[in-house]
Amino acid sequence: MNDEDLRHTSDDPTRVHSSDAWDDMSQVDIPDLPDFGDLPGFADLPELAPLPELDALQEPAMPEIVMPDLEMPDLDQFLTITPPAPADVPQPDAVPEAGSAPTAGAATARTHSASHKAATASPQKRSGSKRASRPTTATASPRKRSAGAQPPRPTVTVEPTPATTEGAPAPAQKKPHLLLTSIIWIVLISVGFSIIAPGHRTSSSKPGSQQTSSSASTQANTEVREQADGLPVRAPGYRGSATNTHSISAQWASGVATAWTLELPPEMTQFEPQMFVEGQVLYVAGYDTIEGQRGSAVRTQAYDLSGEEPTLLWDTIGPTENSAITTYTPAFVSGENQLFFHDVVIDKATGAQTQAPWGKEFPIAQADGIVVTCSTTSSCSGWTHTSGVWTNRWETPTSLLVGYGFAPQGLGYAPKGALLAGSGTRASALVPTNYDQPLQILDIHTGLGTVLPAPGAADKTPSIEVTSDGFIVLDSSRRQGMVLDSRGTVQSSFAVDGYSLLPAVSSDGTYPSATDVETFLTDKRANWATGTVDLVGKDDCSIEVTLTSDGSTHTTPVPGALSQYMTSSCSFSPKEVRVSADASVLYADTFTYQDQSRYFIDTANGLIYTSPELNSPKQIMWVFDDMVIGMTEDGIKAFVPASS
Repeated sequence: MNDEDLRHTSDDPTRVHSSDAWDDMSQVDIPDLPDFGDLPGFADLPELAPLPELDALQEPAMPEIVMPDLEMPDLDQFLTITPPAPADVPQPDAVPEAGSAPTAGAATARTHSASHKAATASPQKRSGSKRASRPTTATASPRKRSAGAQPPRPTVTVEPTPATTEGAPAPAQKKPHLLLTSIIWIVLISVGFSIIAPGHRTSSSKPGSQQTSSSASTQANTEVREQADGLPVRAPGYRGSATNTHSISAQWASGVATAWTLELPPEMTQFEPQMFVEGQVLYVAGYDTIEGQRGSAVRTQAYDLSGEEPTLLWDTIGPTENSAITTYTPAFVSGENQLFFHDVVIDKATGAQTQAPWGKEFPIAQADGIVVTCSTTSSCSGWTHTSGVWTNRWETPTSLLVGYGFAPQGLGYAPKGALLAGSGTRASALVPTNYDQPLQILDIHTGLGTVLPAPGAADKTPSIEVTSDGFIVLDSSRRQGMVLDSRGTVQSSFAVDGYSLLPAVSSDGTYPSATDVETFLTDKRANWATGTVDLVGKDDCSIEVTLTSDGSTHTTPVPGALSQYMTSSCSFSPKEVRVSADASVLYADTFTYQDQSRYFIDTANGLIYTSPELNSPKQIMWVFDDMVIGMTEDGIKAFVPASS
């Protein structure tokens, strides 16, 4: 039987319904079957007494199948019952699964309704009693938990005519007593399983329940929770110091709480808006429209985040020749008094928007009054602004560029969006060349392009990190490195021993020098950061935090709820980590690749904290030591320590 057979229903007017066929046998056209002679392997059936008419088969005429008088055998005896010979019992179309009750043949299957199947289904399959897991992004959003997403239970309709193999004789339609024999056997088997199955299911489910209970008891002190036990319910609002010391507050050891939720205009959230934090001010830019004008517009807002609730500073809308919904990294470039988003120039104080002349190019860096923009094809330009007029200072052809910016580039040690190395006349900007193109930088004052050398002569896919005074270039295997100054001149070379085993560096928003990065790649010391985080041991992993201030190490076992994701190698590659100055707490975005949640870990007590709200945003950005914000589908949420 194929899928097409199962999909066929009684809507076909040419098909005779089985119930109608039994009510009126005159409607059934049974053709005369040819004489196949003696078939090999089949013996003649014994002669059976003629059966009475079907109408005469009333319940009093069959006392032998009255079930209350049946004495059921025990399980061992029941399983040894030998059914009638295959020649006497029609075989079902599908073989039943191991351990399930035998299914009836075609005629019997028609008598089972969907409600009967639901009533007799295994309670294990209906309860869905799986061990509760900590909330994740997938479980936090009610939009993804819609009941409509559950597939309906299919109803299988067995066709009146059983499937036959090619060359086999058609099933005999004579001897209707075979149907009655099948019914009797199905009734016997069904009653037997109805008596035996409940006890069997109960006993088989106990081991799993005991194991779950044991596991839960052993991990009771390391459960994932939102805040520490005993804390009062936190009132909404931010009450911190609004400072950024490039480390996170030790208060995060108490857990995480939501301080406030900022709902953005629905026009902006229609397409994911972009955000940028500078000091205590949050800038948001997104899609909008201007009545009476064609094309899209950019709506920008600024909020002061230092108070208990965010304070709106300004809200403006302006036209754009670019697409407001296009994403590019970096999304914003900041100048002294202006902010650049695509081709829109935004006054930081008032929010006033003006149109920049570079059209569909994107700004990537700014220094000394020069804005560097790049196309999505093969050119970059330098622009200056004097007396209210923008002037194209230079234009340089480049290697093939990518249209999304620098999203996949960089080693992750410099602050996000760091593309400018050096200062003054030695300032250069990295350009977003395609992955199969050599790395290239541009002198920000002259536009002079320089192709950077790589440790391997034929290596076209090196990795690069922009530093405060130059660049670090690694070959594709990340075993050999080179130190370059801001003009692309080689300063030194070094070997990298075990790049994949390097610890994660606390992302504090500080700028390393080229020497800092080289020291870390060779000696694992991150002099520019608060510290590093690593997993140590074998099989039984521990978290090791090393502070840069005094070189001290602080080790704690991986909390039980996270240890299930550990491998024997204790590998560790989070998207982002941050540590407090005293190593008492750390933040990890994606502790392991199997689990995509964000955590605060109390390293002193081995406790871990997260929340559905913390895991829901796609964009996460640190504002203060005690505040991190995230962009959700409806707006922005601010998260603070539970004890603050």
